[in-house]
Amino acid sequence: MITVGRVKHDRIPEYFLARYDLEIAAWAQNFAKIGPVKSFILREGYFADLSPNEEQGAQLIQVKLFCRMSRKGVEIAPYTQRDEELIVKHCAKMERLRVPARAILKEPDRPWLPFMPSIERH
Repeated sequence: MITVGRVKHDRIPEYFLARYDLEIAAWAQNFAKIGPVKSFILREGYFADLSPNEEQGAQLIQVKLFCRMSRKGVEIAPYTQRDEELIVKHCAKMERLRVPARAILKEPDRPWLPFMPSIERH
């Protein structure tokens, strides 16, 4: 579990916390609207692996986190074992490639999506 504000973690790597900190904070602030489960798209930019069907372009990997309110703040953890494994694999890959956690990467085209949302930090 991770507590936003006072961070206690044992299942989510530090790299993930740094990379997705703004999304985690926004979730905590909008907990009543979003609810206890939130999906995160792993941002790998052009380092994303190709889909098995090359016509579809790069993979788009989604993981879910579970959240609960506590006196300490908002505690989060991977929703399933699969989500935890994908997060660990993603972080190891990005660290191996020496991509800084706060790097903003351009996402590759994904022809199968009608649009690609832009995820920007302000």
